[in-house]
Amino acid sequence: HLAIFWSKMIQTGKKFDHKKTLLLILLLSFALRLTFIVMLKPNGFYFSDTRHYDSAALSLLSGDGFGDKYNRSPVYPVFMALIYAVFGHSFVAVRFAETVLGVLLVWLIYQIARKAFDDRVALLSASLAAFFPHFVILTGLLYSTNLFTFWLACSIYFLIKSEESAAQKYLLLSGMSAGLATLTIPAMFFILPFWLLWLMLRTQRSARFNFGKTLIFSAVVLAVLTPWTVRNFQKYDRLTLVRPVPHTAFPTLDDLEAQRKKIANGFEDTTEYLKVNPNGTDDDKMGRIIGKYIKHPVQALTYMLSEMGHFWALYPDRLDTPSQEYQKKILAQDHRMVRIKGMLWDAAVVGSIIVMAPVFIFSLIGLFTACPLNRKKMLLLISIAAVAFGYSLVYAEVRYRIPIEPYVLMFMAVGLERIYALLPVRREKENSHATIGAMQTNWAQHVTSTEQVK
Repeated sequence: HLAIFWSKMIQTGKKFDHKKTLLLILLLSFALRLTFIVMLKPNGFYFSDTRHYDSAALSLLSGDGFGDKYNRSPVYPVFMALIYAVFGHSFVAVRFAETVLGVLLVWLIYQIARKAFDDRVALLSASLAAFFPHFVILTGLLYSTNLFTFWLACSIYFLIKSEESAAQKYLLLSGMSAGLATLTIPAMFFILPFWLLWLMLRTQRSARFNFGKTLIFSAVVLAVLTPWTVRNFQKYDRLTLVRPVPHTAFPTLDDLEAQRKKIANGFEDTTEYLKVNPNGTDDDKMGRIIGKYIKHPVQALTYMLSEMGHFWALYPDRLDTPSQEYQKKILAQDHRMVRIKGMLWDAAVVGSIIVMAPVFIFSLIGLFTACPLNRKKMLLLISIAAVAFGYSLVYAEVRYRIPIEPYVLMFMAVGLERIYALLPVRREKENSHATIGAMQTNWAQHVTSTEQVK
């Protein structure tokens, strides 16, 4: 219904005001997200990771750095600390800031889709994003995913702008955004190698020009990562780009049954390993970890296919939060943890299936009908594929998919537009417009010939 509504409006042609419609979409986005965060418990949180970010933010404000025990990415605690510095220790203030980020994300989705596709797809993509449940819920979770999704979208937007302009500022802004995204969630490392290839393989320019752009982009990303990397080297006495990732976080490929048990236990072995070995061991060296994939290729492929299924699942099938036992455990550690009844999670599962099934169907239609893919569309597609592939190598959940869902929605918008174009109502309307246009032309010719006779 949403697709048909916007498509009908856009049919009005030149008189249609895209700016006013986009403004309406953004206002609706803001109102919906604001309504959602108002309904949440002001001083409560819903994901256990929030307490670590909150503690690090307060430690920053007190002048003690991130805290001795903090071993996560730095950007989200800094984001929280900046808000606390202005508004005091307030989850409501952080949620309001994330609401603004959510609206800016919708605007970025419109701009990216407009450049990769057209105005119609851009408006429809923004409309879908405005009401998409994952993006609305993110604004209230006090979790790093919303900020990462924003930085990723910024980087893609500026990267596309750098293709259209000779000005280096867009490439610099893209590199800065990519670096900040990496320091928010390290999953950006899955994407960056493919982006570098995308920059290198621009056929319209010389190899020297492409190499120069790739070098500039890489240098900016590394410049953003360097201060935190130096800090980590001083703390862990080894190269750690964003956060310690021990070998226990990677799959046990020689025993997939043991890996399933490890996942079921919530990677408790990794938590204990980091307590005993905060600086890691030789087993954590990347060469040894990669060697396990090479040594067990069949098991690696089997595991990857299984994780890919979890990544593209229709509903969150691996969340610890729905577990009442888990909620009690976190509540005992921090009274601010909000307990959610199992009935609500069951409803969320049904709702997720109802929403995501058509999203995937129309996205696939949009992907096939959008061919041939130009460079801008390819950038979106390789970003989607890179994140899916990267997480399938390690461990996948539905929430890890959210940062690339803006681009899935863009292909969905293409699919909806293509399907609507095939509807009989659309064809009848186009025939009607053509008939009216022909009649107007004939009448104008008749009036002109009559005046000439006179």
